[in-house]
Amino acid sequence: MMKAAIVKGPGLLSVEEVPTPKAGPGGVVIKVRYCGICGSDVRMFPEGFFPPGFIMGHEFSGEIFGVGPGVEGWAMGDRVTAMPALTCGTCHYCRLGETHHCQNLKILGMHGGLQGAFAEYVGVNASMLRRLPDAVTDEEGANIEPCAVSLRAVRRSGMRVGDSVAIFGAGSIGLFVLQCARLAGASAVYVIEPVESRAKAATLLGADRILDPSKADVSSEIAGLTLYGADVAFVCTAAPPVLEQAVGSVRPQGRVMVVGGGMTATVMPEHWMWKEVEVGGSFAYIDEFDMALALFKRRSVRVEGMISRVIPLEGLGQALMGLAKPSDQIKVLVQPGQTG
Repeated sequence: MMKAAIVKGPGLLSVEEVPTPKAGPGGVVIKVRYCGICGSDVRMFPEGFFPPGFIMGHEFSGEIFGVGPGVEGWAMGDRVTAMPALTCGTCHYCRLGETHHCQNLKILGMHGGLQGAFAEYVGVNASMLRRLPDAVTDEEGANIEPCAVSLRAVRRSGMRVGDSVAIFGAGSIGLFVLQCARLAGASAVYVIEPVESRAKAATLLGADRILDPSKADVSSEIAGLTLYGADVAFVCTAAPPVLEQAVGSVRPQGRVMVVGGGMTATVMPEHWMWKEVEVGGSFAYIDEFDMALALFKRRSVRVEGMISRVIPLEGLGQALMGLAKPSDQIKVLVQPGQTG
């Protein structure tokens, strides 16, 4: 038996003893070291997205505890993470290589019936496994998934070497966008964030300037810093006015990339038209997961200043509800083996 955080209904969670998963053919069981709380978890948990009996959690690291028949190349004790998406390989989008739009997509700890990692153990298909090298800590291993999301957003944005970048929101996605934009050759990165702890993390990770939207007209400030406006803006928060602020912050023919989910926005398309601004979105990742792992291995990205706290499974429900409100937290990790 193992402890797991079981969804009981919208906004309701209970830590219970449930059967430990077994490694079936082609599968492995992982002993979970850390599992990060994702913004999607926070948003969807109170909405009833997850059915009763479900185990959430898809950003995790651990070590192999059990190996099923037919699994080769993996052994007990191997340190791993897992790319949580399981695709069919045969649908229209899989054949195009756009596997994140698979019409039969299953995401561990999200949907498709794949139980997640807010538990002491989690079972996964061996094809999802990624080995963690010695240079990557367990805490970093649980942050590869959000880094992959951010890396894809930067790649999709069309950002070029020498571009100036505005990032709205310094949660974990925004902070990884900051680091990936730097690696892609951004000449200047401006982070728009009113919360002091997040602003400090952005400064630590290489932001050139922090702008507080509660104290300044962000569009005017960025125009003053860049002459015409930023080349690219990334929306990494669901705050209602931020999309229009992002459009206002970029130069004519600039680009805005929406990365954060759950946004309710009132927009003025005329502003986009007059400036010929391109507004696009970025969802999940394809090969960016493996690229993000490589960035951690090379020490090109880091989580310094990003992990706000580590909590036991018993604290997950309270943490999810707390993070749904304005918060100074960035990334909260759940450590199933921790007592408290």
